[in-house]
Amino acid sequence: MLWLSGVPAAVLLPFAWPWLSPIYGLILMALGMVVWGRARLTLKHGAVFLGFLLWEVLSVFWSPYPGLGWADVVMVLPIALMGIIASQFRVPQGAEIAHRWSTVFAWSTIVAWSIIFFTSVLENGLVHYKSFALGGRVGVHFQSIYLIVAALILEREIWKAKGIFRWILATAVLWLLFGVITLSSRIHLIIVPVLIMVRFAALIWEMKARRKTLIALASATVVVLGFLVVALPGPRNRMIDLRNEIRSIDQKVDGKQTNHRIFLWKYGVELVQESTWKGLGNGASEEFLHEKLKTCTATFYRGTTPYYLHEVKYDVHNIWLQSWLEGGVVGVLLLALLFGWGLYFSSGAVRYSWIVVLLSGTTESVLEKQAGVFILTFLVALTFVSGIKERREASIHKR
Repeated sequence: MLWLSGVPAAVLLPFAWPWLSPIYGLILMALGMVVWGRARLTLKHGAVFLGFLLWEVLSVFWSPYPGLGWADVVMVLPIALMGIIASQFRVPQGAEIAHRWSTVFAWSTIVAWSIIFFTSVLENGLVHYKSFALGGRVGVHFQSIYLIVAALILEREIWKAKGIFRWILATAVLWLLFGVITLSSRIHLIIVPVLIMVRFAALIWEMKARRKTLIALASATVVVLGFLVVALPGPRNRMIDLRNEIRSIDQKVDGKQTNHRIFLWKYGVELVQESTWKGLGNGASEEFLHEKLKTCTATFYRGTTPYYLHEVKYDVHNIWLQSWLEGGVVGVLLLALLFGWGLYFSSGAVRYSWIVVLLSGTTESVLEKQAGVFILTFLVALTFVSGIKERREASIHKR
């Protein structure tokens, strides 16, 4: 019964329907651990999440915008509560249950992406990447994260499957990677080829007898994906934009302005320097950044319409800078501890998924959006339930 309690979360996450939020599925998942798990009262793992939550709460009290601060606390509450609850219960056959949850999530993501893609094509034709979005709640950047995580999960199954099902899984993974290219989140256009090479390197090391085949497959995969980036107008234009933005970091070049994130990071760093140790307080970063951006004279364009950065309420588009701005040194250290915990105690596709979220946070404030919070909450649950690292340590001690 426990594995069924997590199915709603795995299904709802990629769809993100406004009328049926994934949070309900995540609540059911946590309740399933409480009802069917075995209690183990300990602070060994839960302390990471408790400390993270307490600092989020405490940093509201010196914020000049406490209302926004409490809203931020509510935003990250699922991550902390999932970590605290899951740390207190050991799940029988947890590895198998986590595997089922992740597989359901992956296939659900394929269905969600397929519906969005073909609906968009029918309504608009082969359009620009910004025409794709899931359910109004998952933006392009986060949708791309979901596709990568799903691809990582199903890729592991390819090597265990046989016959026609192996080809079905391979096709599914390629379809997900095509989605990543179509959505054209530039950080992911950079991350995915690197992850592919790292993953194939691991496979070559594990399966030395099939080295030549794997090298050829890795080369073919990178070449095909590279061809799609060059051939499709969306990703091709994004890479051209990236080249122009790198060329024009210091000043306009050929009429091209650098990416707005460069300015958000620049002014965000200036704000960090003004309140390095304690931070500005939870919920305050966007308001302070908005005031700071009024001194920015760089011009940006929506099509042909010019605008200045202070005309839009931005966050700093970086998870580490966001945390430092609001929670100071302690805030960013607790965030590093949380990700460090996830990377150390996870394994397989889940560990790769932690890496994807971590790297995605370099260009996006992941914890400022529900889609980012929900996928991280799901990864926390998978890491705890699988318990792979703990069992490995136990087997070593038995020897």
